[in-house]
Amino acid sequence: MIAIVRSEWLKLRTTAVPWVLAGIALLINGLFILVIFLTHNGGAGRGGQGGGGFASSGDTIPHTTQQLRNLLGSGFQGYLFALLLGVLCITAEFRHKTVTTTFLITPVRPVMVAGKLITAAIGGAVLAIIMLVSTLVGGGLALVGRGGSFSALLHQVPAVAPGMILVFILFAILGVGIGSLLTNQVAAIVVTLGWFVILEGILVSLVNGAAKWVPTGAAEAAANLTRNRGDFSLFLFNWWQGTLLMLAYGLVFALVGSIILTRRDIT
Repeated sequence: MIAIVRSEWLKLRTTAVPWVLAGIALLINGLFILVIFLTHNGGAGRGGQGGGGFASSGDTIPHTTQQLRNLLGSGFQGYLFALLLGVLCITAEFRHKTVTTTFLITPVRPVMVAGKLITAAIGGAVLAIIMLVSTLVGGGLALVGRGGSFSALLHQVPAVAPGMILVFILFAILGVGIGSLLTNQVAAIVVTLGWFVILEGILVSLVNGAAKWVPTGAAEAAANLTRNRGDFSLFLFNWWQGTLLMLAYGLVFALVGSIILTRRDIT
């Protein structure tokens, strides 16, 4: 298995896709940081009025614990890129016709999928760390430039980093599961984005109690980062329950995908 993971990691880091995804994620994260410092929510500013926003009149500096955690977790939405990384990790084999060689080297197809799962999990963790470091640097510089405290932001890393890294890992695993089930790259990407960008929100709004069962709700529970969602956290599972649910999604998809791949003729 170690040799398989090394081989898969070599494939991953020597192709352009992971770097392109990381670049886009960093760009979007930069925009989120900019919005945080420009948005006036009339929330928990120094005037002492309630809410989770960053600003009352004229005060746009995150300074409370929750505000600083929200700033540091601004890259949380990058989990979509970890998800796509997992999807592309396996569907690229079929798109570029390298899957035949891969199966010749690793004839037991579930073992290949397991190698993809581990590699994608590592890639997801690396992407999460990149997002955290970029937020710490970019958000920290903006914070210091506005008269805030960088050390206060730095002190929130232990509270935010574990949950964020965990979520990125879980979404990367889920991506491999989806990719192993839908091996067509275009179809897998369309279905994935269609669900997480459109359908999941519709389902949550129409079905009472669905929020904690969908992958995004499970991820927010696992991260323990509600990001100013008000009482939304009351409807989520505990962090360990959300983690197990997310892991179950990914492993079930991967298991079904492995069974289908085992019976599929690869030409």
